[in-house]
Amino acid sequence: MFEATQNVMLKPTDSWRETLLDHRVMDLFFTVHRKIREDSDMAQDSLQCLAQLASMHGPIFPDENAQVTYLAHLVEGLLNMINGIEIEDSEAVGISSIISNLISTFPRSVLTALPNELFASFINCLTLLTCSFGRSAALEEVLDKDDMVYMEAYDKLLESWLTLVQEDEHFPRGCFVQPAVQVFNSYIQCHLAAPDGTRNLTANGVASHEEEEINELQEDDRELFSDQLASIGMLGRIAADHCIPLLTGLLEDRVTRLHGQLQRHQQHLMATADPGTVDRKVLDDLYEDIHWLILVSGYLLADDPQGETPLIPSEVMEYSIKHSTEVDINTTLQLLGSPGEKATSIPGCNRTDSVIRLLSAVLRTSEVESRATRASLTGLLSPQMGKDIVWFLRRWAKTYLLVDEKLYGQISMPLSTAFGADTEGAQWIVGYLLEKVINNLSVWSSEPELANDTVELLVTLVEKRERANIVVQCENWWNLAKQFASRSPPLHMLSSSVQRTLMKALVLGGFAHMNSDTKQQYWAEVLHPLQQRFLNLINQENFAQICQEEAVKQEIVATLEALCGIAEATQIDNVASLFSFLMDFLSSCIGLMEVYRNSPETVNLIIEVFVEVAHKQICYLGETKSMKLYEVCLTLLQVYSKNNLGRKRLDVAGEEDQYQDLLLIMELLTNLLSKEFIDFSDTDEVFRGQEQSSGAGRAVSAADVVLYGVNIVLPLMSQDLLKFPSLCNQYYKLITFICEIFPEKIPQLPEELFKSLMCSLELGMTSMSSEISQLCLEALSPLAEQCAKTQEKDTPLFIATRHFLKLVFDMLVLQKHNTEMTVAAGEALYTLVCLHQAEYSELVETLLSNQRDAVIYQRLADAFNNLTASSTPPTMDRKQKVAFLKSLEEFVANVGGLLCVK
Repeated sequence: MFEATQNVMLKPTDSWRETLLDHRVMDLFFTVHRKIREDSDMAQDSLQCLAQLASMHGPIFPDENAQVTYLAHLVEGLLNMINGIEIEDSEAVGISSIISNLISTFPRSVLTALPNELFASFINCLTLLTCSFGRSAALEEVLDKDDMVYMEAYDKLLESWLTLVQEDEHFPRGCFVQPAVQVFNSYIQCHLAAPDGTRNLTANGVASHEEEEINELQEDDRELFSDQLASIGMLGRIAADHCIPLLTGLLEDRVTRLHGQLQRHQQHLMATADPGTVDRKVLDDLYEDIHWLILVSGYLLADDPQGETPLIPSEVMEYSIKHSTEVDINTTLQLLGSPGEKATSIPGCNRTDSVIRLLSAVLRTSEVESRATRASLTGLLSPQMGKDIVWFLRRWAKTYLLVDEKLYGQISMPLSTAFGADTEGAQWIVGYLLEKVINNLSVWSSEPELANDTVELLVTLVEKRERANIVVQCENWWNLAKQFASRSPPLHMLSSSVQRTLMKALVLGGFAHMNSDTKQQYWAEVLHPLQQRFLNLINQENFAQICQEEAVKQEIVATLEALCGIAEATQIDNVASLFSFLMDFLSSCIGLMEVYRNSPETVNLIIEVFVEVAHKQICYLGETKSMKLYEVCLTLLQVYSKNNLGRKRLDVAGEEDQYQDLLLIMELLTNLLSKEFIDFSDTDEVFRGQEQSSGAGRAVSAADVVLYGVNIVLPLMSQDLLKFPSLCNQYYKLITFICEIFPEKIPQLPEELFKSLMCSLELGMTSMSSEISQLCLEALSPLAEQCAKTQEKDTPLFIATRHFLKLVFDMLVLQKHNTEMTVAAGEALYTLVCLHQAEYSELVETLLSNQRDAVIYQRLADAFNNLTASSTPPTMDRKQKVAFLKSLEEFVANVGGLLCVK
């Protein structure tokens, strides 16, 4: 009945207690595995059975003692199995699944109740396995294997460590420190070049084949291995006493060697003037070592700063506090402020704070890079190292810069003295980071990813008001703003997405604390030139003649990108001024839709401006402002529709980019709809003091705009177009939103549009991915509820819901589907049954009458009776619905698979 999801947990009822809690049953599975492990296919099946037994939970256990006894026997069996064998490749994933399941399933109290010796043996075995699988995973990478079994197994074990150490308060104090040291050391060793490490060494210790090919499409390591790095970073914190000094020592050593290498190359180049003769092998090894050391340091010192204010990890704070009595603050500050010096050349460097010294090692790397660019050695540098440095500095700055003491129970004196508010250290480092950003943007403008990471660091420096207040006091900041506003080189050579983010940063900086004259001067230098240049250009008498010239188009595109950046800078305290500024542009943008109607890239960019404004600002707008935005969006859609009327999209085989306009329009409509879910406005409270009168005539609502937009989109959405995943997802997200928010509008749609919508829902339910299918099922409940409200029979919507009843019924009873779908399908089925009770009874009768097997007939009949056991007919009542969904779960468990059509 269920599609095999990766890991289905075993939850048998108490009737299985006698069988499954009998130790001999588990022993039998271990014995079977020992006998058949040479056969890789059978071995995988037997390990799958053991993994299921490791996930057993629920009413089968009468009490905690039974769980402890069961788990102890399982762990003993596992240790006996592993200790007596040399693990085969085909067993790695299965064994890691057993361990992963038992750690995630059994409560901490059960794990800690294991006999001490057994628990210690288990942790020791887990440590050795993790290190061994890590080494094998590194070998798989060197040999570029297609089937990365050890990598998958290693990932599972690292996740298990993360689960354990995140709840380490339940375990004996310090019991994970030694294992953490071993796993951490092993990871570092696998990622460093010989002689310190084993990177790129094959099994016999020989360096691997030719230069690694860099795959342009491959994800960056920090994304590709983010889960691994998060686990290793966490283990590094558990053993901070060992790991922080280790990383610092390794990084300082590599940077000193890099500095020496670059100096030698510089002398060599001055002597030969032929860059082709430089041997890059040593340099490349150093860059790769530095790459991994910076990544691990970033994950150890800070968490991923998504969403809430990131805090300094408690283990790092405690480590810094513990050693603060041995620290000389002045020497620490001297070390921090001397990135141009070797740490070991500073007297008393061993009496400095280790957390700050690790940061200083990264700043030293950054300084070596900056000096090499000034010495015209950019060609010898690694853009990857440049990316790593600004990535680390951004992650670090979000967490440590201007550390807020109020957020911590206790604070480390070295950290608060170096980076706290109103400290010289904080001011120095803001200036240093700003200089780094400016240097990177001029040197690396041709490396889009590095430039992008660099402007993201700039955004981090100004997105928090306290940091921005320091930034805007730097002369460099004003120079950057003027340079960007005047479109002077090298900034105008940056890619459009980088220019957009740079604009966002400059706008955010403008809301820092300045006196009114300074602020006025700032906006005059940042936003005023943008407006002036744009207006001067489009108001020229001959604009229609010159608009297709390359220079003019570039100017228009640069302005549109800047507008997107301004919208992205929206926050609740600046929305009032930014909304007014952007609204002045939006009507001009609609005029440009006409001018550039045959230039798809420009049209897409114009729509994107509207998408960004709606996305970032709609949630803050009160009724009057929302209305203005709806009106301007409606005009945009009308112009788009007029320009695309009758346009046939024949070249379906073409790239998805050709349908970017449809994708953007759906995104715009979805953003406008989000107002119904997320609304921070307080009846235009943020716009106090600005005129509030609404336009005459009937107000335009979100529903008007969205349904008009759907009128445009639906006829253009063919089955071929739905083969593009991003288009398909956005389309179904939109129509589900519409059904949920405006169900009353659906029956009023024109006949053809209504039919298209219903066909789309059916197609999504029956022929698309489970994610899309789930969206369509979620759309059905509000439609059925709408029918129930109006109580009108024979309407097209009423007839359509009757058809959907059969589809959902068949899906739940006759077809394979995954467990997540049961809830969405169950909710839809319930509302449809309330609406069409007679038809539902008929479906059940027909199904039963087709059963020839008496046993199956009886099981099905009993199951259906239990499903709708309530004496009262089902109604749209929440309590009844919850009871139905619970019964449905049992129904699926009892008869699931009986009738599945394979």
